[in-house]
Amino acid sequence: MGKLKALIEEIKTSEFFRNVLILSSGTALAQLIPLIIAPFLSRIYSPEEFGRLALYLAITQILGSLATGRYELAILLPKEERKGVQLTLLSIFISVAVSLIALIGVLFFRSEIAVLLGDPKLEKWLYLVPLSVLMIGCFNALNYFNTRSKQFKNIARANVFKSSGGGLVQLGLGALNFTSGGLILGQTLSHFFGNIRLSKAFLKYRDVILGSKAQEIQKLARRYVDFPKFSMWGIFFNSISVNVGNFFISWFYGLFPLGHYSFAYKYLGFPIILVGNSVGQVYFQKLSENKENQKKALSIFIGTIKKLTLVGAFIFIPGYFIVEHLFVFVFGEEWGEAGGYAKILLPLFYVRLIVVPVTVTNSIYEKQKISFYWQLGLVLITLGIFLLAYVLKLSLSTMLLVQVIALSFHYFVLIFIMWKIIQGKL
Repeated sequence: MGKLKALIEEIKTSEFFRNVLILSSGTALAQLIPLIIAPFLSRIYSPEEFGRLALYLAITQILGSLATGRYELAILLPKEERKGVQLTLLSIFISVAVSLIALIGVLFFRSEIAVLLGDPKLEKWLYLVPLSVLMIGCFNALNYFNTRSKQFKNIARANVFKSSGGGLVQLGLGALNFTSGGLILGQTLSHFFGNIRLSKAFLKYRDVILGSKAQEIQKLARRYVDFPKFSMWGIFFNSISVNVGNFFISWFYGLFPLGHYSFAYKYLGFPIILVGNSVGQVYFQKLSENKENQKKALSIFIGTIKKLTLVGAFIFIPGYFIVEHLFVFVFGEEWGEAGGYAKILLPLFYVRLIVVPVTVTNSIYEKQKISFYWQLGLVLITLGIFLLAYVLKLSLSTMLLVQVIALSFHYFVLIFIMWKIIQGKL
């Protein structure tokens, strides 16, 4: 009991916690409006329309994982401010290139893509994919630049702009009976709103931005080439493992079950967005400063995991017993199926809350190869589960249960790997 009290006291008084609190407060506010309007959206838009949004998000998130070449992770590493600005520029340039490639793909193959995913009505909304990919890439780059500059309040405000702006667009279009694409349009515009705020800190360096030479940026691209070489593909595989389920569920079970599954997935992810992302950004900055001090680095790593485990216990253990009833009460009788899926998925989200914020450890120690192989394993496990579900004709609930058990174990393996990396044994 004394140790628990001491841990809580340490959390309250640490600089780390203060920075996390700033980000978490901003993120909480950013999520407040969408949470308030969620019961209205669930009654305006059908499960099929949420299923269509899930397919669109899966496409943009997979492509968005390639958007910056993962050079945004390198933005925090150089000591010179000029290099941080130039790495941000490099990330944005790559985002433009990836968006143009996506545009070509949409122009020539949009019909085939929509049919392949089991939703022909998705075709006309695929034109927005390149814009979404560009906005995601810019948001990620500018977000890390603000983290480098310790502009945590700015990041918090950007999250408010992003989340609340997109949610209000979705609600407004739904109120006007524009339900066919209201969810997708709101999602596309959300990153634009966030970028407006994040660009404020970056544009203070206009002289560096305009005075940067191509040779300087190319030199930095070569210096940190391991990020696109390994880390990019690692996060790409992770994005596939997270999002390919939307494709499989739409194709094998239908758009209606996908709507329920994606709805459960979205709102279970709220604690990770609220706490995990904020902790991850501060952890990245803190561990980057102390990575040469093995004892201090291990203390930060283990301490962060302990704090996340404690916070997660307060959220997910009570949540397990009430989540089904909560979904019906908040979102309406139509969403009872989503509540059932949420209960199955909840243990996996608890594990992810603990592990995901500290996964940047691999990037800080430039162990992109290890991250790559772990992410590849994640994809193979996920695809193996889908193949098993197809062959054995498993119900969606059974398939999700198998996925929770297998992926939770894989995440625990990652904790062990990162512990060994900080010790210098990998």
